[in-house]
Amino acid sequence: MFERRMLRGLMLAMGLALVVALLLPSLALADKGNPPGGPGPEAVGHKTISGNPLTIHVAADTSIQVFYAGQSDGQVFPEDQKEADSGAFAWFDILGVGALVAPVRVWGPDFANHDEYAANLVNPWLSSGPQVTMGSGTAADPWWVGTTVDGPFPYTVQQWVRYINGEDCFRVGYTIIDTEMGLPESFTFFHAADLYVDGEDEGFGYYDAATGAVGAWNQPKDFLEYLVPVTEMGLPPADHYQEAKFDKIWDNIGTGPNSPGPGFNDTIRTNFHDSGCGLQWDLTLPGVPPPGNFVELALDWCFLQEEEPPPPEEFVPEPGSVLLLASGLMGLAGYAGLRKWKR
Repeated sequence: MFERRMLRGLMLAMGLALVVALLLPSLALADKGNPPGGPGPEAVGHKTISGNPLTIHVAADTSIQVFYAGQSDGQVFPEDQKEADSGAFAWFDILGVGALVAPVRVWGPDFANHDEYAANLVNPWLSSGPQVTMGSGTAADPWWVGTTVDGPFPYTVQQWVRYINGEDCFRVGYTIIDTEMGLPESFTFFHAADLYVDGEDEGFGYYDAATGAVGAWNQPKDFLEYLVPVTEMGLPPADHYQEAKFDKIWDNIGTGPNSPGPGFNDTIRTNFHDSGCGLQWDLTLPGVPPPGNFVELALDWCFLQEEEPPPPEEFVPEPGSVLLLASGLMGLAGYAGLRKWKR
């Protein structure tokens, strides 16, 4: 259950300190797993929830790594690192005054300071104070990790991760705050991950239209990793989703600090591929005086083990992936029927 009282207490504990973010130039990205000179292990810093079956490492830049009981590899690439290719991303204009005055830029985790990464480098969130931990892991007192980061003026993002020991899901919530302006600014927010499902860097795409869940199966389709938007307590549903090859997910968020991508396109890939996935929210702040000018959203990050493989997923093709093969001898009636089928 989304507990606003607990969230408010966590927000107060983290504070609302604001640091104006600096823009970083684009950096070259090497092949997957081979960044140009890593800074050393765990340079960003993180807090750990040590539960069962999930152990969750929450980094100070909003990135998250998850280990599932009985597996030596993490469920996010790079699988052997505690600071992984996942987390919160946003498209913001710098001053909240529109793209004509300040072009939209991309913000996200500080991958350049991860020991290994394959994500695109964007403007990194700046830490706004120490991470906060609380709870004992019970249903009445879940474990919590709170992280506050600053984007461009006047935006602050608060992330909270909540886990009840014994569950196969944990909750990730975000509060995006305008600390100064009080204007009805619009922006786009993402949560995405380069999946490493059940010890495999490849998987089959998954989507459930009823819940909005998106993720990937492992090769035998008996282990599923997925993200599902939370809509209880009036929280907004995700506007878009995508599962695709990992680099497509990063490119659709942004190819560099000043280069937003097209966003997610509501498709999955059902062939076996190096899988990534994410959710997208298109949001507008309410336009009230601070500190009330904020929006909240949440998602559940889940794992499912099945003894028997599930039935085949409904095919949701990526744009441009469908090929219509027709014989040159097909008559006009057959061609019209093909067009009708295509619709």
